[in-house]
Amino acid sequence: MIPLADEHDQEQTDKAKSSKLWTPGGEAAPADTPDLDGPGAGEEELTEDELRVRIEEMMEKITVADIVLDMMISLSSLAYQRMGIPAEVNQKFKDMDQARMAIDCVDALANALEGKVPAEQVEPLKSTIANLKMNFAKES
Repeated sequence: MIPLADEHDQEQTDKAKSSKLWTPGGEAAPADTPDLDGPGAGEEELTEDELRVRIEEMMEKITVADIVLDMMISLSSLAYQRMGIPAEVNQKFKDMDQARMAIDCVDALANALEGKVPAEQVEPLKSTIANLKMNFAKES
């Protein structure tokens, strides 16, 4: 059995991770970005106006392409889960209609990004789409 102190430490770690500000590509927010857990949670306390300004500055940097690329990654993961892959973990989630929809959406989003973002951002996802389609055929 895990001691209570370890459980509490893990809960605090999980809470800290979930309270970080979202950034494009899922990378960690800059070190000077405040935690959103309330007063005293970060290294510095910000007024509501200062926090609002910092969030607005970060939002100005986010592009639609950033959001679409993140959506494609999420949909790809969901497609594998809905195909029941790997079976020992995801068989209970298998739903091939949902998998097909996720794959079709990722494919459509990749086509929408073509020529609008650097190829090195889209190419890995095209490879993923090919793998998703191949796995879908095997699982069907």
